[in-house]
Amino acid sequence: MSVVSVLMPVLNEERSVADAITSVLSQVDVDVEVLVMDGHSADHTAEVVSRLAERDPRVTLLTNDRVTIPAGLNVGLAHATGQFVARVDGHSTITSDYLSRAVRSLTDNPRMAGIGGKRLGVSESRVGRAVALALSSRFGVGNSINHYATEPQLTDHASFGVYRTEVAKEVGGWDESLPVNEDVDFDHRIGRLGYVIGFDPEMQIQWQVRDSVWALFLQYRRYGRGKAAMVRKNGRGAVRLRHAAPPVAVVGGSALLLASLRYPRLLIAFVPYLAAVAAASVAVWRGRRPEEPTSAPALPLAFVAMHAGWGLGFMEGLVLARPPALASGSADTRVAV
Repeated sequence: MSVVSVLMPVLNEERSVADAITSVLSQVDVDVEVLVMDGHSADHTAEVVSRLAERDPRVTLLTNDRVTIPAGLNVGLAHATGQFVARVDGHSTITSDYLSRAVRSLTDNPRMAGIGGKRLGVSESRVGRAVALALSSRFGVGNSINHYATEPQLTDHASFGVYRTEVAKEVGGWDESLPVNEDVDFDHRIGRLGYVIGFDPEMQIQWQVRDSVWALFLQYRRYGRGKAAMVRKNGRGAVRLRHAAPPVAVVGGSALLLASLRYPRLLIAFVPYLAAVAAASVAVWRGRRPEEPTSAPALPLAFVAMHAGWGLGFMEGLVLARPPALASGSADTRVAV
């Protein structure tokens, strides 16, 4: 039976890490080892993982001194013993056949170096559920198919990817100079070696989304800066249409706002975008679960936050070379090292 080494970089995940690990240990038709790389959490994450490791030898707690996600993934890769490696975050869970489906696809297609699943956003709050709806919309995420597609297909990026270990090592692991977008860069380098990346919507991930529109804006601003750093590294070949639309909109929108101070009638130019936001909000609202209270006003705001945050961050990163914030690297959120 195939062995999959699951790499789980964590920082202050004491409320969710046990569920994440349990979902991995519950995988069917594969053998797993769970390598949890803790970035000196300030909460009880390490203690939770240690208790699980005492009960199940398949769990190993490692230390991630550099704190960032790519550094943690590389620590895990160095300790991995499986023929395949998979990334699972400490605030998410995966379906019980996630890894077995991935291994089957990789075994059947020698050119496929990695495959990922479909993200399903979850939250316990009304605003968080609105954020999850926005993240499930093509209007919100463009052609990032791992949020909404329903058919297996090839893609340029695997969400929560499962990879051949030999290929992960062939490309040198994850680039630690990219604290954000390290996963997209990883897939980009794999593609340059001639391999392909797959997507299977039956491989599903439940992941905790942001519970406020402001937090979503900051998250996407960070993503935008991270993407800019990845583009500066890899050049135009790393840019897709979905990456260009938000920064163009931010630049154009800012110019319109400034011009409207003198010519107020120019504000009418925003009507098509606002109409599109309204239409997208209505469309995804119809797909909500009625039994789960969801904030209707937060839904259109979430779309705007995603677009504006990503576009602003991308321009800051590309033009001003501003790095993404180390969201979990401050002294307030980790033990001093």
